[in-house]
Amino acid sequence: MVSKDQYLWFKFKFDFDPEDFDDGEMCALELECAFYEKDMRSDPKFQNLESISDLSRTLVQTRKSEFFPMLYGLICLVLTIPVSTATTERAFSAMNIIKNKLRSKMGDDFLDDCMVLNVEKEYADSISNDEVIEEFETSSTRKVRFS
Repeated sequence: MVSKDQYLWFKFKFDFDPEDFDDGEMCALELECAFYEKDMRSDPKFQNLESISDLSRTLVQTRKSEFFPMLYGLICLVLTIPVSTATTERAFSAMNIIKNKLRSKMGDDFLDDCMVLNVEKEYADSISNDEVIEEFETSSTRKVRFS
């Protein structure tokens, strides 16, 4: 019988990317989940964990991550989802700010350049306008001097 926790792991994994596991690996994961559940309930180090990151840390400290590699991999995957989602959301938010109704016909190259400047705001702010003008002047010969 598959427990509720095991079912949630399976559901998460299949919703995330069903091609990661073949039938043999699914069978191995199911067995690993059963052993994991039995082992964790009897180990006092795993009784008062408050978060999934505590679980991951304790698995590594007790070296049980080596005994449950598939489950540990799923836990690591769950821990990275908020980071990867937040980065993507920030990029799309920046793109919506940059490419608005007034600039809807912006070319891809110009949009890319604006996106880099927006995402790397701290670095872009550290460069003065004078440095940009100097670089532009020295990059090729100009008919007009800017400074």
